[in-house]
Amino acid sequence: MVAGLALSRRQVVAGAAAVLWGGAARAASRGAATDRIVALDWALAETLVALGVAPLAVAEAPLYARRVVEPALPAGTRDIGLRSWPNLEALRALQPDLILAMAGYGIAPARLERIAPVRAFPLYSEARRPLDLARQAVRDLGGLTGRGAQAAELLDRLDAALAGPRLDDRPLLIVKFADDRLLDVFGAGSLFHDVLRPLGATNAWTGPTNAWGFASTGLEALAGHPEARLVIIEPAPPPRLADSPLWRALPQVRAGRVTLLPPVWVFGGVPSALRFARLLGAA
Repeated sequence: MVAGLALSRRQVVAGAAAVLWGGAARAASRGAATDRIVALDWALAETLVALGVAPLAVAEAPLYARRVVEPALPAGTRDIGLRSWPNLEALRALQPDLILAMAGYGIAPARLERIAPVRAFPLYSEARRPLDLARQAVRDLGGLTGRGAQAAELLDRLDAALAGPRLDDRPLLIVKFADDRLLDVFGAGSLFHDVLRPLGATNAWTGPTNAWGFASTGLEALAGHPEARLVIIEPAPPPRLADSPLWRALPQVRAGRVTLLPPVWVFGGVPSALRFARLLGAA
């Protein structure tokens, strides 16, 4: 995803319709579960792996290991190019049974349909409820792959994690640095926001966010929430910033209320929600 990316009304409508496009329906109508699946989106790739399905290929597979981390892709998972624009020639050569994509992002599903049936999931959209839609994606993928029992077990694990120990009542600012001055802060419509609520935590960011659930802003926005705990998704602030008077003057930094979490995929599905809840609870 690209910082500041927002879905147009046309993309949202098209993405919602794509969930039930004829290609995926044809795959399901054959009556047999399929495992020859290419995932162009990491939220869907991590969900497949969590269900015990080894994807045939994943877009930007090497980067997945650093950004998503877990569940790890099986050894030998092919890289199929960019998430936004996969290598169509290589994709065609793989002869997949099904291609998974994020609705409203990247290459038009109509182009992919020439290669294989497509299922596009609108996890991040104007509906602004990614965790609910990620749950539904687990159920749908469980059905498509014949792993309904594994899907139910994964959702049970999520329910147990979200019913675990409550966090303290201090509001949280969840951010990820884009560079030494610009950061993305996650609010309503983000996966992190949806995870905080059942854990009894409050998201300090109440400002506007895009369809992906974040706003791009400067450090001055953090100063407007002096009571909050600052939670940074790795990478850490660049050294030039961390050594600067501007950073040291932030109320969260002065009070020692800064937490650095290992990488979590910010546009993830249920596995990323589980990882975020676990890391935040242990921080």
